[in-house]
Amino acid sequence: MAVKNVPIVPSGDPGALAEAANGKIQRINHPEMSDLTKVNPIVVLYCPDGALSLDENGIAINYKFCRGCGICAKESEGIVMVPEYIGPKGVF
Repeated sequence: MAVKNVPIVPSGDPGALAEAANGKIQRINHPEMSDLTKVNPIVVLYCPDGALSLDENGIAINYKFCRGCGICAKESEGIVMVPEYIGPKGVF
């Protein structure tokens, strides 16, 4: 069978990866909205994981998909990165 005769088939159902969460997120920091008036809505387009979305209240962060890269905080003044764990150091 030649390569040109091989049918093109999807490797998974359409949208299957869109709903799959990062099961074991190992982030150190996560984003929080510090000032909603300074959050630029265009930052939704910069998130590589699709964790930011626009809803009727403004921008929402879905921590299920966020890996803590900090791109949103770099691109918008109203978002800051805060530590994921704030307990005693050296326990783990």
